Amino acid sequence: MKTDNGPAIRFRNQGQFNPVKYLNALAKICTNNGVLIFTNTHVSNVTGGNPAVCETSSGHKITSDAVVMATNVPVNDRVTMFTKLQPYRTYAIAAKIPKGSVPRALYWDTEDPYHYARVTSDNSTTHELLIVGGEDHLVGQSHNFDERFNALFTWTKKNFPMVGEVVSKWSGQIIEPVDGIPFSGRNPGDHNNVFIHTGDSGTGITNGTMASILITDLISNRKNRWEELYSPSRQMTSTITEYLTHNAKVQFQYKEWVTGSDVKDIEDIPCGHGAVMRKGLTKEAVYKDENGNVFKCSAVCPHLGAIVNWNSTEKSWDCPAHGSRFDPYGRVLNGPANKNLTPHELKETGSDPHKVSAPSVILSLDVN
Repeated sequence: MKTDNGPAIRFRNQGQFNPVKYLNALAKICTNNGVLIFTNTHVSNVTGGNPAVCETSSGHKITSDAVVMATNVPVNDRVTMFTKLQPYRTYAIAAKIPKGSVPRALYWDTEDPYHYARVTSDNSTTHELLIVGGEDHLVGQSHNFDERFNALFTWTKKNFPMVGEVVSKWSGQIIEPVDGIPFSGRNPGDHNNVFIHTGDSGTGITNGTMASILITDLISNRKNRWEELYSPSRQMTSTITEYLTHNAKVQFQYKEWVTGSDVKDIEDIPCGHGAVMRKGLTKEAVYKDENGNVFKCSAVCPHLGAIVNWNSTEKSWDCPAHGSRFDPYGRVLNGPANKNLTPHELKETGSDPHKVSAPSVILSLDVN
């Protein structure tokens, strides 16, 4: 088919549903069948074998016949999988459009960076919301966040001239497999009863459903025709150039060990923001809260030692090497890191935020 913007491909008979309602219903079905769901439970170590053992940061141990690590990126593997994964920040805006002015569909282009758009209701009789996303970039390797949102609105205005007020904007994190296909199956170099799922590339509902079928078959020793296609142990021979280029970019991020500070003095950090500062042979992640209290952590990511960067949009410390993220106080938000940034001295504050337990790493199923 052709459009005003050129040739296009149309996929008919697509459906749209609320993912939160879907997950809530899925969780209800699981609990009705005896599944236990634990949130705010940080798994610090996973060991395969007979039985497999999950250890929590509170000292408890859970044994099982099999373990599935479906944590966006695996936190139980330090080297193998991260050479095959590319963490990206992705951006989105929601803007008002007249009701019925845009046909309900999911639209996307093939630009680099790419863009997509879809319509959703807003409980209004006069307007709907157009959600537009894209402008992706590798985690920690861009600082022009406002430009990303501005670029989204410019693209939206060009392609949907009826668009009105932007009512919300946000960013997220997606994990791109180097060869474009998710990884789902046995964890490479691990015991046969440790499984992983990662590399959803922004389509987690679809790929997660696929993974639940595939990994269930593997745990049950049943044949599955998708096993080889999605195997985490598959070779990257068909995309060797991109594979090597990606890993060269990762190694380049370690140059931050020898660079200077983001600012000359702590006084130069605005309230509510952070900056990386040199301290002798190492670097500190320094955050100043809205009241002017200063919190210091090591800027060295506990995963594989890269230097984190400050994300002014999400108020987080982001690792440019493998995509780990931490809150302003150094508590881990996203793997592959499974530990907080090491706290340093605190200045002009009466409380220590590092004594609060880290956000949950999924133990079984988290529908938050």
